[in-house]
Amino acid sequence: MNSTDLNQNIARQLHALRHSSLTPSKERDWILDQLQDEGLTQEVMKLSVTALHILSALKTDDKTGIELANQLEVTRGGVSRAVQNLLKYQFLTSHQGIQDKKKIYFHLTDKGRKVALTHDKMHKLIEEKFNILLSSYTISEKEQMLKFLTDFNRVEAQIFEQNKKTN
Repeated sequence: MNSTDLNQNIARQLHALRHSSLTPSKERDWILDQLQDEGLTQEVMKLSVTALHILSALKTDDKTGIELANQLEVTRGGVSRAVQNLLKYQFLTSHQGIQDKKKIYFHLTDKGRKVALTHDKMHKLIEEKFNILLSSYTISEKEQMLKFLTDFNRVEAQIFEQNKKTN
């Protein structure tokens, strides 16, 4: 595996780790700092990390809940809960499909686009800083990091899956 592939895989594993841990509030706080002049503070405070990622996923085109769940690798229920909040606070609108009236598509409002662009700006900054950090490690060190992070995320997932089955 080359250095670029390793960087991307490590970033994916760290992203999974960050979103399973205590840091979602750091993302929201950063976004709130950027949007403080937009008057969106109270509404953004009520958005989940999934909701923020849904906004970003809708920047280029409208999508159904199933498409969002697949793209973001989250449950349909998670998307449904997040979408309800996004609709409530008018970050999204919904409309029926033209060909298939059963399909409901979600569309960003101007307000939702502002939050999505800010969220993407944060992820771009994280990626830039992260690439600078990773450039100081050898390929061998990156392979060890990736192995550890992959194993850590697998064990964590097993713990939580096991906990669901016992409750």
